[in-house]
Amino acid sequence: MEGRDRLGFPPRLSCEGSWPRTGPFCVPPHQVTCALCEMLSGPLCQEAVQELYPRLLVAVLCHLYWVIEQNVPQKMVVYSKEEIPGSKSKTFDPTSCALEVVKLVLLAAAYDGVVVYANKHHCWDLLSSPKSYYIGIMDLASGIVKNCEPSILHRILNHVRNLLYNVNIRQRILARTFYVQLLWHRSVAQTLGHDFLGNIIRWIKEPDLIMKEIGLRGISNLAVHPMHTEALKSLVPLLRGFLKNEARVTVQAVKSLRNIIYHGQEEDTKVVFCSISKQLRPLINDERDQVRISATSALGHMLHRVDKFKPGSSVRREIYTFLVPLLLSIQDDNAEVVKACAGALTEWTNVIGWSSLTQTFRHTTLSDHIQVLEETCKHLVHTGKMQLVGELLSQSFGFLKSSQSFLRAAAVTFIALGSLKHDPVETVQSLVSAVLKKVDADAYSQPPCTSKLSRVSSILLKVPKKKMHLFKVVKREGDNENNQKKKIWAWVQGLPNSLHEWYNRRVESTPLVIGPGNRRLADTGAPKSKSPPEEAGLV
Repeated sequence: MEGRDRLGFPPRLSCEGSWPRTGPFCVPPHQVTCALCEMLSGPLCQEAVQELYPRLLVAVLCHLYWVIEQNVPQKMVVYSKEEIPGSKSKTFDPTSCALEVVKLVLLAAAYDGVVVYANKHHCWDLLSSPKSYYIGIMDLASGIVKNCEPSILHRILNHVRNLLYNVNIRQRILARTFYVQLLWHRSVAQTLGHDFLGNIIRWIKEPDLIMKEIGLRGISNLAVHPMHTEALKSLVPLLRGFLKNEARVTVQAVKSLRNIIYHGQEEDTKVVFCSISKQLRPLINDERDQVRISATSALGHMLHRVDKFKPGSSVRREIYTFLVPLLLSIQDDNAEVVKACAGALTEWTNVIGWSSLTQTFRHTTLSDHIQVLEETCKHLVHTGKMQLVGELLSQSFGFLKSSQSFLRAAAVTFIALGSLKHDPVETVQSLVSAVLKKVDADAYSQPPCTSKLSRVSSILLKVPKKKMHLFKVVKREGDNENNQKKKIWAWVQGLPNSLHEWYNRRVESTPLVIGPGNRRLADTGAPKSKSPPEEAGLV
């Protein structure tokens, strides 16, 4: 038929050139969708779909984007069909009908596994919105890469490469997303050689955040292949700049750096880790959950790899700086954050050689945050690491001025446990115990949806506007409630100065002792001896 391809599909479904908006085939998108749904539901379409696959798949995905941009009413019924003869017909609005077309193409092409993968990863929900469409394409493409044979992947690659710089933004997003996801497969990565790098660098430098994220995903996928890891190390300085960006861009940059380090084959992998640690460390306590979880999980993978190259004293000193951020973040009430912190701390103990704490961190749960901190502080005291205690307390002072109330409260708890719970002055011990008891008491008296440490922060780190009993303490004769609160508040406010004085008295002229072999560093930081750490096991 004139104006149609040889199998009867209208040119609207072609991804080449711009989509027709005038002429004999300028029909509403939902009518095209209904016709496709009817055609693909028949038993005779399988051979035609397999001949056109994957070009037809790319076309219907482009058409889906066109449909969801029309903002038609979701309750508008445009198509219905019987799932089982005699049963009630299933109705479809324009978006669900377009999604049904995508599923029918995959099923007709005999890729049921892709549909199962998409169901499991909520791809259809993501593909239903213009805002999350590209994320849905990423996840759907992952299912295709993991369920389709290499010959099909190469056919998809050859098709989308022609659309990478198409003038239509929808087609560019679709083509580039498939392109970068295909890089995960070894056969594709080997076939491409080095012609990918220029494209990816151009995309991450584009102002559009979606294009940056897609480009960074390409680097992340490419880095899983050791053959490309060394070449990608040259991009590390560029990738560092993306660690202060929009959340999804930052997450992808973290994953790219994680894969470059985790799959690194050379000794300079340790150097790469140290070069990004300053930018990575603040992300452990980022206020955005997805960034915090991604950065913490990535740190665990990086430490596991760095340990394989037996890090020396300078690398270990860099690794020590992650302990306080992790110990504060592990006090979170978010189960995913705690899980990521537990994994990272487990790898941390393997690198540093604190084997007695490995199991403690590995089995950390939401219910034993304070116990984990207590075990850590006991280890520091019992092993005589007073210089390190001072370093950790000094690092924690900065968190008392954090904009996040959770971190301020977590820092107070850590400081109390790390220095003052065993203070020689009995009154100080009592006051610290009262603080910690109040933490637990308040946690059980408030709704579970409220963060325990956030509630503690509101008590400890803000001047109360109303009279309230903060702690159960025995009043001296003549003292009133206001005097008691003033004393407690003065103690909290005086923590930094008191601890700085304590730190200066304890650590003056004391060399830093690190590692299982009690290695000491001179003032210059040069190592006096070397002792390999224990081997790590990735969790």
